[in-house]
Amino acid sequence: MRRLMLLSSAAVVALAIAAWSHFPAVAQRAAPPAASEAITFEQYRDFRRHDLAQRQARLAKQLAAPDLSAAEKGSLERRKAYYDQLAAVSADERDQLYRERFDQIDINRDGKLDPDERAAWREKQREFYRQQAAERSGAVSQQH
Repeated sequence: MRRLMLLSSAAVVALAIAAWSHFPAVAQRAAPPAASEAITFEQYRDFRRHDLAQRQARLAKQLAAPDLSAAEKGSLERRKAYYDQLAAVSADERDQLYRERFDQIDINRDGKLDPDERAAWREKQREFYRQQAAERSGAVSQQH
């Protein structure tokens, strides 16, 4: 009887492990930090890894749409090439890139990104992309 109980307990544990392994990685990850919390490099790196995979999948799906204009397709292909290239580098090289970016964001050099540092970085990035868009639209209007 005891032996049967041990075997059934082991079977339950094995089933639980098998079921857990089939859940998507999203369900297995810890919850992201609240917006008011500081994040460590490890949390930042894990977020960037997950984001990279999501972007690659989303871009591939968008590129499969049948009704893309040439301009839309070109834009999506350029962005996908960027993320594919980033995914192709070794994990160590990618971690080094993430570390360099983390250090740029970590203004006070405490090894954590607080909400103010993240907000300042987002604004810096928004301005950078605004300028790029303005330059592109200026170049397009000069061509016509």
